[in-house]
Amino acid sequence: ASRDALQNFLRGGDAASSLQKNTTKSPKYATAEEEVYAIQRKRELESRKGMIRPEEADGAEDAPSDPGTRVYGAVERDYGDWGVYTPTGAQLSSAEVQGVLLLSDVYGAFAEDTRALADKIAFECQPVVVLVPDLFRGRPWAPVEEGDGEDDGVERNAEGQTYEEWRASHPDVRVDVDIRAAAAVLRERYAVSSIAVWGTCYGGGRALEAAAGWYPGGGVDAYLEDIYNGARPPPPQVDPIACVAWYPTRYDARELFGKNNEGFSTFDDGKDRSVAVMVIFAENDSLPGATPEDAKLLKQCLDEDRRIKDAMVKVFPDQTHGFAHIGLGSGMNGRTNGNEESGENDGGSFLGDDFGSDMPDLNFNGDAEVACLLSTAWMETYTRVFLPTVGSPVRDDEDERWWTLEMKGYSRRDKEDIRKELEDAISNYEGVEVDFRRMPQSRSPLMDEDNDAVRELDRIEEEREQLRQKILEQYDIRPDDDEETFDRKVQQAFEDGALKELMMDAYFDDSNDAYW
Repeated sequence: ASRDALQNFLRGGDAASSLQKNTTKSPKYATAEEEVYAIQRKRELESRKGMIRPEEADGAEDAPSDPGTRVYGAVERDYGDWGVYTPTGAQLSSAEVQGVLLLSDVYGAFAEDTRALADKIAFECQPVVVLVPDLFRGRPWAPVEEGDGEDDGVERNAEGQTYEEWRASHPDVRVDVDIRAAAAVLRERYAVSSIAVWGTCYGGGRALEAAAGWYPGGGVDAYLEDIYNGARPPPPQVDPIACVAWYPTRYDARELFGKNNEGFSTFDDGKDRSVAVMVIFAENDSLPGATPEDAKLLKQCLDEDRRIKDAMVKVFPDQTHGFAHIGLGSGMNGRTNGNEESGENDGGSFLGDDFGSDMPDLNFNGDAEVACLLSTAWMETYTRVFLPTVGSPVRDDEDERWWTLEMKGYSRRDKEDIRKELEDAISNYEGVEVDFRRMPQSRSPLMDEDNDAVRELDRIEEEREQLRQKILEQYDIRPDDDEETFDRKVQQAFEDGALKELMMDAYFDDSNDAYW
């Protein structure tokens, strides 16, 4: 179903599909209910059965001409299916295709890690269109190898530019325009139902700016000034309804969010801006904008901003900048060293020598997988349009683990403490005298014939057999007794208390705790 839903969008979306069939554009509906009603009205009129009200459809029997369609006719009725929470509503919702605008780190759209992340999002969230714009227009940050540049200890690219010089060659306004243009492509070329913006490192900062509706150089005022001064207006705003940012850099949290933010309060269509924002940080990150202190400030600003319908900010313990995507393209996720705004990472995988493995280079980063699963779930939850997700926001959940900063239970030290716990348990072990009465009432074939346990078990069994013979003789219980006579004699022995010693001593101690 996902692949079929995506075909029209790969050909150019609903608009392009309509032009291929005829020149008449599909009608627009004000609400989802109107669209469902129109579809059902068309189906029922074409069937020549006339309109059927919902109450008239209750209990009605379908009579399919093909016996093989009996289950379909009973379960997925067409007639009377007028609401959005119906088979038709579900079909329309499943036909939605979300757009994801993936904004790369400084290594550009064509870096292996970014390409791998785009593939991962597209595979796990289908049907979805993932668009990765080239924010640096073919000139990403590419430092030369040591010894190939100037010998002053400063990292440079092949053109001899330092990092800051290279960054200055990509003006913020131009980058912002390219991001807006990419969003327009998603809407006009692929007719996506909604857009989520997802950014890593440098791209994470740009993703937050897009979510806030912020314009470089001064927010709303700068945007309006450029328009009124006769400058060429930029493309429409990105207007995402969901945002995911991984260890964002080069942004101002107070300008983007909070009570005194400088972003747009509405979308381009005039509706109030409403965005769900999720941000991932690393505990050992030192880059400006991506530190744990920045995480606290950003969370505070998001919580104060009425435009934010939900927010989740998480700091992963023992991780460094880039842990969730650096190395993804080379199969070494979480085990590669980077620099500048991609940072470096020292691992954090669930497996390693501390867990008995002699393969330290296993390509599995548990924290990276958790970050990606949380992010894709967040995006899918908040990008539905026809049947949007309902319920209380994550930040209002009763379980504080969802809205606190610390990502509890996933740190490397938590996982590697298992060996210490085992060693402590062994060193603090205290021997306990064995109570052989707790052993099962049968001899195991694996037990050695000549040991204390076997001898104690034999003694217990001998005592029980003596008690059993005594009860049989006292109450004249015979093998040839019929069932009624046998039950009567045993019941009398039980009422007299003769069975107490036989049945209870072997199974209970003085505290009345059961053995087996």
